[in-house]
Amino acid sequence: MTLLHSVLSLVLSWTGLCSVLYIFSTGLVAVVALWTVRLLLRHTWYSHRLSCFSKPQTRSWLLGHLGKMQSTEEGLQQVDDLVQTYKHSCCWFLGPFYHLVRLFHPDYVKPLLMAPASITVKDELIYHHLRPWLGHSLLISNGEVWSRKRRLLTPAFHFDILKNYIAVFNSSSKIMHDKWCRLVAEGKTNLEMFDHVSLMTLDSLLKCAFSYDSNCQESSSEYVSAIVELNDLATRRQENILHHWDWIYWKTQQGKRFKQALNTVHRFTRDVVQKRRTFLSQQRETETQSDVALTARRRKDFVDIILLTKDEDGKGLTDEEIQAEANTFMFAGHDTTASAICWTLYNLARHEDYQENADRK
Repeated sequence: MTLLHSVLSLVLSWTGLCSVLYIFSTGLVAVVALWTVRLLLRHTWYSHRLSCFSKPQTRSWLLGHLGKMQSTEEGLQQVDDLVQTYKHSCCWFLGPFYHLVRLFHPDYVKPLLMAPASITVKDELIYHHLRPWLGHSLLISNGEVWSRKRRLLTPAFHFDILKNYIAVFNSSSKIMHDKWCRLVAEGKTNLEMFDHVSLMTLDSLLKCAFSYDSNCQESSSEYVSAIVELNDLATRRQENILHHWDWIYWKTQQGKRFKQALNTVHRFTRDVVQKRRTFLSQQRETETQSDVALTARRRKDFVDIILLTKDEDGKGLTDEEIQAEANTFMFAGHDTTASAICWTLYNLARHEDYQENADRK
């Protein structure tokens, strides 16, 4: 009887396990099937809605233009060819996942840029991947949140405030120029301009945003290295469609490197904001009338200004919001500025008459 009982228990236990596995696998297949059907229906709906726009030749109905354009110099040439061919706009499908409209002509872009913030939705294809780094900053936020932050941040970019930074820009540029002179004297015949200019813009922004002299143009800096790493990883993430899903990306080597660099950047900005808030609070409690005049003359950096700004209800930004705006200031400022400067230098080198004219002025 004991042996029979054991055999029956074993059979029943295996039967129960098989039943559980069957139910689980059936449920999993059903979920995947529903997700696939939803994806295909969504793809069909968007394809129909965007049929009014011209569409370049696709790889197939399902894949769309996925993989047709690379993040290389050849890819940039392909973009130029698209503009020459379609003039105003075209639609672009990245498989059944993303459905885009590419706008080329200013007349098509203008209504979008002039639309009220309350109805303009920010792009989630790229900005979603930046949110862990930039939080709900002005760059990423929408609607009333965007409007409030815009009102609070506008004073930080007043022309009179920006004029005070010219000396900082000149100082950082001189460091870069002196380094170029040393490299040329050592026999260097060519330079990767973007690397040098990018470090110069980072150096300038760190001084303007945090009053922090990183000396990053002459020696390595953990914070600056982390910023460069985040920029690179954020760009590379766009190139791999599988990395667009967080649950996959954070398990990859790139995702782990992103988190590590993110911790470095957030730790730096958090410490700066907290220390500066404490300093300003203590200063208000102890300063005399003469101190007030001295403080007014002292050049305020970006963090100072947004720490002190208040909205119409007398409320300022929280530490978390200030950190997000400071991180956005560094992200959005250094790379775009470096690209513009390099493009200017490239064109001045190509057109010597303009170069001589700029030198005279």
